[in-house]
Amino acid sequence: IERGAVLKGLTYVGENVRIGENTLIHPGAMILKNTWSGKNVIIHSGAVLGSDGFGYAREGSKNIKIPQIGRVVIEDEVEIGANTTIDRATLGETRIKRGTKIDNLVQIAHNVIIGEDSIVVSQVGIAGSTEIGERVVIAGQAGVKDHIKIGSDTIVAAKSGATKPLAERSFVSGFPAR
Repeated sequence: IERGAVLKGLTYVGENVRIGENTLIHPGAMILKNTWSGKNVIIHSGAVLGSDGFGYAREGSKNIKIPQIGRVVIEDEVEIGANTTIDRATLGETRIKRGTKIDNLVQIAHNVIIGEDSIVVSQVGIAGSTEIGERVVIAGQAGVKDHIKIGSDTIVAAKSGATKPLAERSFVSGFPAR
């Protein structure tokens, strides 16, 4: 825990966690193992960073859990809203890049990368291994499919479903998003 960081009451900090300078963690946030944050990060109440990603393999009729041994990296000046969850990577990293702002009630799955200065609005769900460019806006209640890339400067309108890769400077709406 670096200089100037403030952790309010009932914050949990797990193993191998790094909390950067001047980071503010509000009451009741959970910072689970292998989560690293940069400087000037704000994490609101009820946020859970570093929980297991949703990874299973089918063996006959059973679902077998795949160990999630990666990490979460939150770069400088990121804000994470209340009750938002960011899953730890299966391998490698789930990364939220510098200056990104995430609203309340957002789900970010394992191995997602969100580019600098992006905005993710309330009730968005981003599925695993998705790569989001810089300055992207994903509006409220939108969903993003796994394993796609969304180009920089793109807007995904509210309640839209991004099911295919999106080129830079796209504006899409609807389900599927067009």
